[in-house]
Amino acid sequence: MKIYLSVPMIANRSLERAKVLAETIIQSGNELVSPWVLREVEKIDGIDVFLRDKRGAESCDLLIADVSEPSTGVGMEIMAAYNSGKDIVLVAKKGAKLSRMLLHMDRKTIVEYDDLHELKTELKQLINQFGRNSKVSI
Repeated sequence: MKIYLSVPMIANRSLERAKVLAETIIQSGNELVSPWVLREVEKIDGIDVFLRDKRGAESCDLLIADVSEPSTGVGMEIMAAYNSGKDIVLVAKKGAKLSRMLLHMDRKTIVEYDDLHELKTELKQLINQFGRNSKVSI
């Protein structure tokens, strides 16, 4: 499967969490189609970030979004995937306050976790379910 990882890149960034999510995707035998989320944020010349990220979210098989902290960009990527009929997994630290728009969105799965080990374990199982079924019941 082609999996788009959506994480905050500017405000509320957690590179450690992004790396755990990316490792889980790759170790599950899937393709990470947004590898730039693992790099340090740098000045980007000549790249239309909006089009790159929109196209990635629209063309993936599954979008996994870190919604533990608010991010406008992550929200836009979720909406692009949603409008394209993609499967969406939202990951959030237990106790995080999620947007009501996300909570009321249909066609999504939420994974809540206490620590990164728990996140990795739960997400790996869920990715495997998506790989076996075209849709996972929510």
